[in-house]
Amino acid sequence: MLFRKGGTASAILAVALLVAVLASMNCVVNHINSQAETLEGLVGVGGTHLILSGDSSSLADSRIDAQLADRLRNDDSIKTVLPQRILTATLVTGSGTRTVSVRGVEDVSAFLKLRGAQVSGAAARLETEANVGEVLAQLISVKIGDRVRIGVGNNVLEVRIVGIVRTLSQSDSELLVPMGLADRLAGGSGEVSLVEFTIKDNADREETINRITDLLPKDVKVVQVQRLKEFVQGMNQQTITFLSLWSLTVYAVVAAVSYVVATRLIAESSYELVMLRALGAKKRRLFTLVLTYTVVTALLGSILGIALGTAGTQTASTILRWIQPSVEITPFLEAEQALQTLLLTLASSILGCVYPALKSARTRYREQL
Repeated sequence: MLFRKGGTASAILAVALLVAVLASMNCVVNHINSQAETLEGLVGVGGTHLILSGDSSSLADSRIDAQLADRLRNDDSIKTVLPQRILTATLVTGSGTRTVSVRGVEDVSAFLKLRGAQVSGAAARLETEANVGEVLAQLISVKIGDRVRIGVGNNVLEVRIVGIVRTLSQSDSELLVPMGLADRLAGGSGEVSLVEFTIKDNADREETINRITDLLPKDVKVVQVQRLKEFVQGMNQQTITFLSLWSLTVYAVVAAVSYVVATRLIAESSYELVMLRALGAKKRRLFTLVLTYTVVTALLGSILGIALGTAGTQTASTILRWIQPSVEITPFLEAEQALQTLLLTLASSILGCVYPALKSARTRYREQL
């Protein structure tokens, strides 16, 4: 009797459209997460670690004792040790003035070799020479043999560009100089910004890190670079958190829709409910009728919405692939996600229709024409 009412189809469609939004979002997020996990498995994570000051917010702000590098060199488990000094300097060239990052290292040639760099020219060896990253060289329009001036505060020095390097890292936008030149620019404080070190392959990494941490002062910290796994996990967690917050809004709207559906049903079926009450139906029976109608409506809407969201997202990705063959998007919905969406929609629907159902159960018999 209740399902023959004219508003049943519109109620199912209203719930279906809301659930379709959740299903489509889950499909897209699943594709993004799968791509991130694939990237995690393809990219080789190195064993490089950095020693920084504990209160530093960036590499340029970090200041640690340069003698910490000597402590690491005495450890048999350490493969390479590279102390570095990062400075923010003013670079004056023939084309103008630009603020750049200057990286000072003890052995520029060893640093470039460790990075697997391609060098056009030679590696800087003297304190009057410098290497420039490929990206920075294009920005400031310099070439091998040019002379530039580097200024940090009141200290201004002139150097000659002896090579252009490509490292496929942040060093491509930096100026690489010997450590002596960096100390002269910084005023010779005997400090470095960081100490980069790698652990031998046959050494126990965890034991080595614990041993190094015990030897270091308390005001420094050891961090690992290329922590891709943690980055991917953090990104996925942020995406899931955002999706959960957005889902709460959708489920709240589902509860509101169920309240409206139940209220409309009671208003349109008041005569039938009164007659059932007059014929002896108990309050529990009337409550069950309204609740069952709303739950079944939400169930059908959820199933339809999951199907619409999944099929619609996949259809849109297929059309996009036809238009732009370079774009490869394969959205999908996992079975447990579909079940979770279904159960949460039913719970929201029940929450929204409880009050109208209880109100209808208190309907009393009265004369009707």
